[in-house]
Amino acid sequence: MKTKTEGRFRWIYGDAGYILFLLVISVLGYGRFLLNAPIYDFYNFFFPYRYSVVDAIHQGCLPFWNPYQAMGIPAHADPQSGVFYLPLWLFALIFGKYTTICCGMEYLFHAFVGGVGFYFLARFFVRDRFAAFVTAGFYLLSGFFVGNAQHLVWIISAAWLPWVMLSFIQLVESPGIRPMLLFPLFFSLMITGGYPGFVFVTAYLLFAIFLFSILRRWRHSCRDWKKFFLFGGASVALCALLCAPSLLSFWEIRSEITRGAALSFSQTAEPLTLRSMISLLFPYIASSEPAFICTDQSMGNIYMGLLALPAIAVGLWKNRQPLLWLLFGTGIIAFLLAFGTNFPLNRLVFENAPLLGLIRLPGLYRIFFIIPMLLFSAKGIQYLKENWSQCRKATIGICVCLGLLFLIGTFFFYKKAPSLQSMDILNGHLFQKMMIESLVAGIIFAAVAAVLFFAHGRKSLILFAAIMLSEPLLQANICGPKSIYDTRDLHAQLAKATSTEGFPIPDSLSSSEKMIQEHGLYALWTNVGMFVKEVEWYSISPIKLYRNQQMLEKYHESGMSLSLPIAFFPKVVLYDTLSHFLTADTAYTTQPDAVFACDSGMADITIQCFKPGHVVIHTQTDEFRPFALCQNIYKGWHATLDGEPVPLNTLNFTMQSVTVPPGSHEVVLEYRKPLITALFCLQAIASAAILLLLCFYRRNNFRINIVPQPAQNPAD
Repeated sequence: MKTKTEGRFRWIYGDAGYILFLLVISVLGYGRFLLNAPIYDFYNFFFPYRYSVVDAIHQGCLPFWNPYQAMGIPAHADPQSGVFYLPLWLFALIFGKYTTICCGMEYLFHAFVGGVGFYFLARFFVRDRFAAFVTAGFYLLSGFFVGNAQHLVWIISAAWLPWVMLSFIQLVESPGIRPMLLFPLFFSLMITGGYPGFVFVTAYLLFAIFLFSILRRWRHSCRDWKKFFLFGGASVALCALLCAPSLLSFWEIRSEITRGAALSFSQTAEPLTLRSMISLLFPYIASSEPAFICTDQSMGNIYMGLLALPAIAVGLWKNRQPLLWLLFGTGIIAFLLAFGTNFPLNRLVFENAPLLGLIRLPGLYRIFFIIPMLLFSAKGIQYLKENWSQCRKATIGICVCLGLLFLIGTFFFYKKAPSLQSMDILNGHLFQKMMIESLVAGIIFAAVAAVLFFAHGRKSLILFAAIMLSEPLLQANICGPKSIYDTRDLHAQLAKATSTEGFPIPDSLSSSEKMIQEHGLYALWTNVGMFVKEVEWYSISPIKLYRNQQMLEKYHESGMSLSLPIAFFPKVVLYDTLSHFLTADTAYTTQPDAVFACDSGMADITIQCFKPGHVVIHTQTDEFRPFALCQNIYKGWHATLDGEPVPLNTLNFTMQSVTVPPGSHEVVLEYRKPLITALFCLQAIASAAILLLLCFYRRNNFRINIVPQPAQNPAD
């Protein structure tokens, strides 16, 4: 007889083993990332940004202001910075410093989280844990996770998306305390850590599920409408609370950035192509041959596992769940939208659907196609398992035929390929790669047929799962050096780049190119200032302030570099509204009454402290005169002169300026956002409280059926 404790935690014992296996799969698929450097945009943008945020936290500073990128930007207003993403704060508290190993750990963590989330999402639609487990493995090893590994915020979005979908479906299907708490927690993690485009598309998906639930309740004359709207409204309010600092930051900056407006349809790029459909069978081609698939290698990979494809067909044939058909419909729409300029539907949605006109990379839509397809795969695997005696011969025959077909393809590509003199065939000719991919597929189908023919009982199930998951594991490892990590030995340079301690005082504006040469960091690309802690006059960042762009207009047109001291006293301040080449002697103002001229006189300026959001300057002059600080002015900056508040002005369109009187003085400039700081503290406290409630509240009060019972609703 089971004890009360055993009965209460029975769900853990049933699922824990599969979750552990998903962790093993994550390590086997992506473990090499822990030993290698990140690649492409991860290397160029996300790694330095994460390093900067974690370092500021470790040094006891709020990471709200990044002083090194493009003369300073509000990092908290960049949705890709992770400033409000609580797991990143845990990384800072645990490791203290963001290294390449942290890159690998964060990626691996989110792949695992996505796999577990998909496992429970699949369990909502299928009874069989084995089917849910296999398709969860397909999900975390899918072409989206492999192809978009360099785009960390995309991976974070894909990690939390199954959790968001599951908790929202539970909220509208079985309103209660548990889904009321889980949905805002997961959605806030997706909003604060992910890419905004995924949030926009997810909102449309959730709205479709909401309308479906309303219609179903009306058809079945449900009487729990009060409970439905009460828990739903409370969940939305809690979600708004958890996302408040992020939403307020985005709202404040919307009118001051160059990427706040909708794009033109012609500016969208890197969609799916017909050739990229080859990734369904041969994902390595999509990862290594962007010229062949006619799109970026990170956007054209729609791989879902080779053995998932026949299971999808079976799931479509046997599905009887209307909600799954709804997800299938939204998945097909997302699939067509992913083709971007290659299909007219995208233009219609881009130009008419609110928020979707901000999505410039339609390749992100493909994750909303992969998820429902893999849910149908879970349905198919469950059906085959439950009806194995009737399906065994047909399944073996299909596997044999497909295996022979791929082996014939191997011979065909071998004849098409040039001489195989090179041992590095994975980097050889296109037909060599296709030959290897066809051979792998043929062996996989042959192995499945052999296992199903000779093995019986539980042993056949274990071998079947091992073969099904071995193929995507192999694909993840051979695609990894192309799209996940850099196998070159860069550890010495990266260790050197991240060796700067504290916050040294920079003396002049610089550029990534100059810093790379001065510090010998030839493996790095851009945004080097965040590593060596020098101020860049221009950076590759999605946050570009209008004022800063206006000041740099002449430099962008000419290709010249800006060279100025970080702080200086101009001799002349002229009134002008046009961009000019700048020197330390002359500055420009857009306020006619702020013009200034000085022929001679003593003027000395020294920066005594230069931290994120906190600058201390000592000045000594013999007359009233303004100084310029090469930090962008933005709402939240305040200035004090010898402890007393003084006006903060602007020079050269964007530089902070304070007019100091004669004598020796101390000017302190601080970036303060008390409301956003308070809201972030509230976000952290509320998130911790939700986790505590979910851990310690009696499970009986959170009772929710993971698997729906369609037999109880025959009208469905």
